Amino acid sequence: MLLRSESDTTRKWNDYALVKSDYQGSKFIRSYIERFNTVSFYNEYAGLMSYFFVMGQLLAPYMRIPIHGVFIDCRFHIYWIQQSRSGKSVAYEFISKILKMCDVETEVFSSGSDAKLIGTTKEVAVYDAEGKPTGQVQHEVVPGILNGYKTLLFDEASILLNDQKAYFSDKILYLQQAMAPIGSETNVLVKHLVGGTVRTPSGVSLWCTTFPPKDIMHHVLEKGFFQRVYLYQNDVTLETRHTTSEHRLSGAYKPVPDKLWKYEDLASEMVECKELVKGRLLEAAGVSEEEWDALSDGDREDLAIRHAYDIFKAGPSYHAALLNALDDYYELVRGVADNNLRETAISFLPNVENYTCIMANLIAATMKSTVITAEHVMMAKEIIYDNLYNLIIWLEQKQNVKAAKKTQAELHSWRTSFNKADKELHPKTGKEVVKKADIENRYAQENAVSVKTAKRRLDKLLDNKMAERFMKGRVAYVSMNW
Repeated sequence: MLLRSESDTTRKWNDYALVKSDYQGSKFIRSYIERFNTVSFYNEYAGLMSYFFVMGQLLAPYMRIPIHGVFIDCRFHIYWIQQSRSGKSVAYEFISKILKMCDVETEVFSSGSDAKLIGTTKEVAVYDAEGKPTGQVQHEVVPGILNGYKTLLFDEASILLNDQKAYFSDKILYLQQAMAPIGSETNVLVKHLVGGTVRTPSGVSLWCTTFPPKDIMHHVLEKGFFQRVYLYQNDVTLETRHTTSEHRLSGAYKPVPDKLWKYEDLASEMVECKELVKGRLLEAAGVSEEEWDALSDGDREDLAIRHAYDIFKAGPSYHAALLNALDDYYELVRGVADNNLRETAISFLPNVENYTCIMANLIAATMKSTVITAEHVMMAKEIIYDNLYNLIIWLEQKQNVKAAKKTQAELHSWRTSFNKADKELHPKTGKEVVKKADIENRYAQENAVSVKTAKRRLDKLLDNKMAERFMKGRVAYVSMNW
């Protein structure tokens, strides 16, 4: 995996300050990734993201981040694009074991109706005091899987990108709502049914993985879904696959080294972080564990927002570090040459800003700190900067490939029209030439465009030296430079 720093040098996962520092929390994260790497080989950056995914869900009920009067939650929604059979599925097996031991509910979604996601109502018979049916029914709400706090896996998330069916378009909209800040009105999914109205407040964390879809650029450029997730793309080389296979087979009949942490120990450490944050909230709110458990979801949310400033304090250089990170992000985006692609990169920045705050908070929780420091922010920034850098490089490559294919298709159309036109020989060079008006008319007919459009496209070929024009008397001719 190639990760690039501001100095344009290769930076590996264990070069990040968060991972290589001497803090106890850093040592734990390093151990977490090393254990992850025994399951999903050479996907360490994804392993690091999985840590924030789990911690984000663990702390989501208790931690809110105030940003200029708005409170965002700390969930980390991952969308991981990588070739098939390169460690994505086994990565989630690792994550799901950790989540289970942390007592976090998990769901897997591959298909299903709106009702499965949002919820529905069902008819329930009404009985009298003697237990006899009255003949009447009442409607009972059946919650969907987006309801409440849990993690939701899309093991093949490319299904969400199917524009051919409104079914999948609806799913995208539901997921976008689910990712809205917890406690906001936009976070509540509402469905009106004959049996009543289903309201689904969502605290779900999304883990989406997929192979690289063919039309990914269309979705990234034109949809809002990817501007809400933490989009991570990685290309696995043949050499990496070979090394992975060697590593995998060399481990046959070999137990996991004793020096590596067990699942239950990793989970125990993460739960301890959660309990510290939860304890701060309960202490600030003046409620006991029993009282907290008895509260409604709405009352819990009110307490989390009310005491957001009591869970963590901002250090003296916290805001300066955030603004420095912001400057680096914008400087990176300013370097994008293509205007359309730059606008796309700009659309990612609000989410990048939010994830910088979220990751800094999760790092502070890992370090068991009550203060979010400039160092926590800079630790988050260097990780997020690399991902943004790689994302832009990837989008540029995709766009260049798309443009090249479009150019080749255009040349093929002109070649077809040229071959069908009546040809003559250039009086000096002997090259085959056709009348300009003839090839323009043929191109217009065969491509269902106006002659005016054909003229404009041919002029572009002439400007790019892919075609040449000459006059024979008053008649314009063209030749092609294939």
